[in-house]
Amino acid sequence: MKKLGAAIIGCGWVAEEYVKAFQHDERSEVRTLVSRNPANAERYRDRYDLKCIIETDASKMLRQKDVDIVVVCTPHNVHTPYVVAAAQAGKHVIIEKPVALTPEDVLKQREAVRKNKVKTIVSFVLRWNPLLITIDRLIEQGVFGDIFMVEVDYLHRIWDLKWYGSLEASGTALMTAGCHAVDALRWLARSGVEEVSSYQVRGGNPADYPATISINVKFKNGKIGRSMTSFDAKMPYRFNIGIYGTEGVLRNNELFAPKLFPGQNDFMKIPCILPDSGDVSHHPFRGEVSHFLDCIIDDKTPSPDLEDAAATQAVCFAADRSAESGKPVSLDEFKDLL
Repeated sequence: MKKLGAAIIGCGWVAEEYVKAFQHDERSEVRTLVSRNPANAERYRDRYDLKCIIETDASKMLRQKDVDIVVVCTPHNVHTPYVVAAAQAGKHVIIEKPVALTPEDVLKQREAVRKNKVKTIVSFVLRWNPLLITIDRLIEQGVFGDIFMVEVDYLHRIWDLKWYGSLEASGTALMTAGCHAVDALRWLARSGVEEVSSYQVRGGNPADYPATISINVKFKNGKIGRSMTSFDAKMPYRFNIGIYGTEGVLRNNELFAPKLFPGQNDFMKIPCILPDSGDVSHHPFRGEVSHFLDCIIDDKTPSPDLEDAAATQAVCFAADRSAESGKPVSLDEFKDLL
């Protein structure tokens, strides 16, 4: 069986999880690591006994015929040139979230991907967490009846800041990490977004941006949604999820669903791995990579691909604009992304 060759651009914290994921799947192998600092790439090569090339220049890697997939793990503000170049070289692309920090950059990426007909996946990796997979299946089975409200929170005390405290390099609190919650909100609501209203506040965090934002969302299918991102509160990491329906409710891993369990009179716990850690080693990158390989081999559309993720980006852009203006923002203002 021919293995698909992968190259990773940017050898920071997240890159190690991609190395492990590609190694775990026998259909792929890491063939090149790209880093401005060769020592960062060498540590992963040596730690995982990779038989790979180390480059400081991504353009050299993009000329390799044995590289089929490029993973872009750079700081957020420099995703676009690498995604565009990879697409132009005919490589399939894994894009770390967020896709980009401006609508213009998202559109540049999408244009290159469409023109060159390559596959993409955006690393909203929590879609492969067992709890979220379970919730997705419960929704598909109609366990909650008519769902009228969905909520998802990203609460993580990100205080010891590096580049991800920079407005220029990492973006706002939503772009830095809260977009995970916004993506899950859209996915679980099964709807596009009509309007967003949000407020933000500074809670003492030294980041360049206000590190707490609260969002209210009006969905096109009549549902409403709520999401909060906060890096300020002194607390353990939490990725809260709420599904509220006419036939049942879910609060994180606690389920009340008499339609599924007749006679149920209190919440029951779903025993599974929870999205309860901000450590990337806890995140299901293996599931994401395996799904992407499936889609490449079987010529299917990955989810979430760049087309889908652009809609999540639009909600984040609208929420940040609302927080700045103090007024609701229609998603029509970002219709080019939808």
